[in-house]
Amino acid sequence: MPDRSRSLIAPIVALVLFIFLYAGNSRESGPAQGALQRITLSQKDRDFDIIPPVRGGAVGSVWYSPRGTGLSFQLLASGLRPGRRYLLELSVDGTIYTVASHTASASGELSIDSTITSFREGACVGDNFDLPKSARGAHEVKFWLKNDGNPVSGTMPGRLPSSAAGSSLPCHGNGDGDYSYVLLDNAAAHFTGESS
Repeated sequence: MPDRSRSLIAPIVALVLFIFLYAGNSRESGPAQGALQRITLSQKDRDFDIIPPVRGGAVGSVWYSPRGTGLSFQLLASGLRPGRRYLLELSVDGTIYTVASHTASASGELSIDSTITSFREGACVGDNFDLPKSARGAHEVKFWLKNDGNPVSGTMPGRLPSSAAGSSLPCHGNGDGDYSYVLLDNAAAHFTGESS
């Protein structure tokens, strides 16, 4: 195969995968997923235009159950910086919860599989601490992934909105103060929490 043809294969394959996996309808349900819904996540530029994988953009998907006693979801992302820690944020009805900090694999992938029965902070957030919220009832949930600029270890004291002392949550960040967003949802998830 000529060298020119080989150099075109990788970008073409990446573009085809992007179109197949992430373009089109961002919410879906199919026989393989049962009642699961899917939203896509994309890296976006400062104008909020999607940066496709062929231009170096990260991508992801979240599969979630739209009803249940807790929000069950699986997030899969690729195109991240290998070995870097990322914070998963959930915007729940406008309140932002930093629920976890995870490290991307050596190949720049990240997989999070969880069920949330109560929306709450799960990683150090300092003064951005928000009171927990019950998962019961109807909620609009947005999934965001950003760089974890927190200290590598230790804690940052949290403060409740009432200025009373909050909880100290553990830090496991990159230690560089970079909290820039990497993946943003292309549509909000709609979840209804039921009583157990």
